[in-house]
Amino acid sequence: MLIVSFRKVILPLAFLVCLTAGSLSAQTSHYFDYRKFNLGFTMGMCLAHYDMTAQINQFDQSTGRVVHSVQLVPKPGVYLGLITNLKLHEYFDLRFMPSVSLEERDFLFYLDSTTTNSDPIVRKKIESSNLNLPLAIKFKSDFHRNVRVWVMGGIQPSLNLASSKKVRNDPDLLKVNNFDMQYLASVGIDLYGEKLKLSPELRFTRGFRNIYIPDRTRFPRAISDLFSQLLVLNINFE
Repeated sequence: MLIVSFRKVILPLAFLVCLTAGSLSAQTSHYFDYRKFNLGFTMGMCLAHYDMTAQINQFDQSTGRVVHSVQLVPKPGVYLGLITNLKLHEYFDLRFMPSVSLEERDFLFYLDSTTTNSDPIVRKKIESSNLNLPLAIKFKSDFHRNVRVWVMGGIQPSLNLASSKKVRNDPDLLKVNNFDMQYLASVGIDLYGEKLKLSPELRFTRGFRNIYIPDRTRFPRAISDLFSQLLVLNINFE
């Protein structure tokens, strides 16, 4: 499952950054490090996924069909946001980063061919336009040759701004709760220029709550829970 792949990416990178942070020696600093408050923006691409539990071999009384498996297909999206950074300590910052992510996931319901004469695969999807409000602590290494590596962790309330009317009226869309609470973890590198700090970042978020709503769905029992996941590769400008 893709959730394993996400964790295999984030955890080794975070461990590597922590080791690097401990091995770097402090040299000359940069004026960005003395500023109490910084503003910036972020932009990048995201890969939307769910941690899903499927209930296979479900019989649908209304159609006489049996769903023998469900496949989740992650799809790329767009991630844009703002950055507010408050310096707490030489090595710690508090960051509030409101952002918008455009996400889409496809679900393939595989039907038992013995119970249907129509297409054995039914495709449904979940579309979302999320307003994310992450609050996180950033831990930075020492400054070394215009570079600092860092790790970051925090929580992220997320609100789906997609029209609920569209979801109700479109039989090909699955329904999820509009509000989600997630944790986030990320690793990155600060690259200092004369007037700009550029920071490539790899971020992972996962929801705490089951947001699946089995309402007006052709196979409501085929999925028991969905926990949101998002892998983001973005560039921060400060």
